[in-house]
Amino acid sequence: MVSGYLNRSHARRLMAEQGIDALVLAQPETLKYATGAFPGVATNWRRAGAAFVVVPLDEALIAIVGDLQAGDFARESGIGDVRTHPIWVETGEFSGQGDVAQSIVASDISNAKRQRQSRPAQYDINASVGLLREVLGQKNLLKSRIGLELGFVAASDYPVFTQLMPDVTWVDATRLVERLRAIKSLREIELLRIAAELSGAGLRTLLQSITQGMDATAMIGIWRGATLAEAQRRNVPPPASTWAYIAVGGDGFAPGGPAQPGDVIKIDVGCVIEGYSSDGGRTAVLGKANPAARKVYDALHRAFDMGLAMLQPGVQLHAIHQKVAATMWDAGFTTYARGHFGHGVGASVWSEEWPFISADATAIAEPGMVLAFETPYYIRGLGGFIIEDQVLVTDNGIEVMAPSSRELIEIR
Repeated sequence: MVSGYLNRSHARRLMAEQGIDALVLAQPETLKYATGAFPGVATNWRRAGAAFVVVPLDEALIAIVGDLQAGDFARESGIGDVRTHPIWVETGEFSGQGDVAQSIVASDISNAKRQRQSRPAQYDINASVGLLREVLGQKNLLKSRIGLELGFVAASDYPVFTQLMPDVTWVDATRLVERLRAIKSLREIELLRIAAELSGAGLRTLLQSITQGMDATAMIGIWRGATLAEAQRRNVPPPASTWAYIAVGGDGFAPGGPAQPGDVIKIDVGCVIEGYSSDGGRTAVLGKANPAARKVYDALHRAFDMGLAMLQPGVQLHAIHQKVAATMWDAGFTTYARGHFGHGVGASVWSEEWPFISADATAIAEPGMVLAFETPYYIRGLGGFIIEDQVLVTDNGIEVMAPSSRELIEIR
């Protein structure tokens, strides 16, 4: 059985919608999502051709990966057909008997390795795409419509695909893959929930620890240490990484500090568990909030509540954006022009991925989506403000994954 989170029935439906006969995955995060396995160090270059996974409509997955880690990939993924191309890393095998050079060479030759040859400096895209051509040819797909993540494939790499497979009609499958990844499996939801809860525990500790004179760097250190301590307390693996955007004082976005009475403190943080990043935020004030800060926050809070009340399965995301923006305009902030009020979370290269709660959004909220819903505002001369919750869309409504008070936090 193949590991990973790819829902084949969902994939078939989306492929049928676009008239695609097969899907070729190329982006490292998508490869890991589909297979559950690390697709090899060559994918760290983030260029097309380092690895592929071919997803036929109704047949088993086929993978093409660098030769260094192909064995591990096959074991971890469960994919039966894994083909390899050479990358820059050289390896050998010594039997422990006789001359070491002769032993290694004999082993290499027995594995069809040629003598006096050099490996590519990184990998050879022509070799890997050539293997892709071989796979598609064996499946009688060289004159078909094939989906490819063209949002990832560089313009300088794309001609290799068209030159080696001139009769294939390449269809941009970027949005198709985003739609697949937007509906999370139970395991993905569990990882995002753990990440949100660890981050939330760290946030609670930080809010109890902020004192006058503390800067953003010190606050980040407290929050990070508390998240790691919470993971240890719960006996779960610690976050692979953490990130934090904390702003102290009047810039609104820059780190700032040291904190002085009346300073607004924006805290936007997340933990990464097995590649899945949480995202949440709260706003605090050292001491009592001044009237200007209170007016801004109250407007954002009302806008957040109005938008969150609309966030239900089947609701169009652009309608939520319209409601939140209108609420801010009605509060007097008629030039407030935030581009999105939230986004998907998952295993992208950072904490934001499709879909976005934006004015031009075409997506609807669907069960299984995990979204970070937010109302931020960064005001030079006053400070940064944010209310952000990580939300799971369910069949019947929504669930806030790590709930806490959304009131403006006054640190006394």
